[in-house]
Amino acid sequence: MPKRTTLTDNQKFEFCVYAHDNKRTCPEYVKWIENKWRVKVNKSIITRILQTKDQRLSNEIINPEAKRHRTVTVLELELMLKEFILIYQHCTILSNAIIIEKAKLLVDKLGVPEGKLHFSSGWLQKFKEQNRICQIKLYREAGSDDEDVIIESLPLLQSKCSEYSLDHIYNMDETELFY
Repeated sequence: MPKRTTLTDNQKFEFCVYAHDNKRTCPEYVKWIENKWRVKVNKSIITRILQTKDQRLSNEIINPEAKRHRTVTVLELELMLKEFILIYQHCTILSNAIIIEKAKLLVDKLGVPEGKLHFSSGWLQKFKEQNRICQIKLYREAGSDDEDVIIESLPLLQSKCSEYSLDHIYNMDETELFY
């Protein structure tokens, strides 16, 4: 027997598309979902999803794997903190401690009552998940390149290389040759 679970936003959207194109009864929809994703849902879930079908079909899916949506306590804080991260993520390494400290400064700036928010590691993890923020480690030369310079220099490099036959072009980074 399939396991009872909550559908993801992507599954709910796909179900709404199916329901829009195929008029069925609730038990038939339940059976379709069980066959499609090997999960068990109640008829009441089907009814709730179908009540919001038009809204689901007209809105873009922000996080396809999300199952539940929690309301944000202080929206201005979330927006300002996300903007801070987007601005400074390429300039410096933003550790968890820096992000939490910036959140505390923003709370003071916004005048949020003390004790309303607790900046735990769980809060930070959820904030990062909701805003799709992740930390990527760059190894070797990958962390030292400047993409703007590369894009600007590429046509010049291509024109220089076109003057030579392919037999005379070497990638010195990979060949271990000493020039």
